[in-house]
Amino acid sequence: MAEKYTITPLSELPLHNDFMFSQVMRSEEICRLFLEELLGVKIQRIEFMDRQKDLTDSYEYHGIRLDVYLKDEKGTVFNVEIQADRRHDLPKRVRFYQSGIDRSELPKGADYAALSESYIIFVCDFDYFHIGKAVGERISLLKGTDVPYEDGSHVFFLNSHYQEANASKSILEFLDLIRTNDIEKPYETLLVQKTRERMQEVRSDKELEVSYMTIAQKMLDERRIGYLDGKEEGREETMRANIISLRGILDPTIIAEQFKVPLDRVLDILASK
Repeated sequence: MAEKYTITPLSELPLHNDFMFSQVMRSEEICRLFLEELLGVKIQRIEFMDRQKDLTDSYEYHGIRLDVYLKDEKGTVFNVEIQADRRHDLPKRVRFYQSGIDRSELPKGADYAALSESYIIFVCDFDYFHIGKAVGERISLLKGTDVPYEDGSHVFFLNSHYQEANASKSILEFLDLIRTNDIEKPYETLLVQKTRERMQEVRSDKELEVSYMTIAQKMLDERRIGYLDGKEEGREETMRANIISLRGILDPTIIAEQFKVPLDRVLDILASK
């Protein structure tokens, strides 16, 4: 029997949904508050890099689509991703993202010393490492010593199902909102108050609802057919057909964002006959 799939209405969309998370974290104020609370630093200014960065470069088989990609006034690079579905490859995903970011950030012919400090932050709606901590930070040391291995890259895994509250109140409330989807709770911190306000704005945005429902229905159809077909080539053809059906209806950037496909690939598909 075929698996059942449903579409969550935009008016009920939780923060752990990729569409909602991207819309919320596109707020400069929310992003800045989030990073300041997590990292314990002050950020004067942030700049979004095309809102959602497409890093394809020479990666023939895997494009990289970064949900929230930004820089601060010092040139430090931040990538923030929501992970709602339990995966078993997050450390290697981090490695691949990091390589793409570095290749994109380092100008041709520049010295490696010019590489920016970078932070990859995965906000997980599950405890990936099963350690119970709200925040896990990767720290590299030379084997058998306490000598740090510092290459300028930093990785954080956040866990909404934490048992040990090793983070600021703002981050803990943010994780609570991800876990519970309770927007009625009287949150105390500015970060989560602003996040809740933005969620309510997104949920009530009628124009955004059209885009969301169109994309969600197409992705639902793809999952249904892919389930019944059970073949990778079948899913690929279904995805191409769905993207083509959106030609002239939605902006290619939105299509790429929701199908998790590099923008140049979407443009090639839309240009095909």
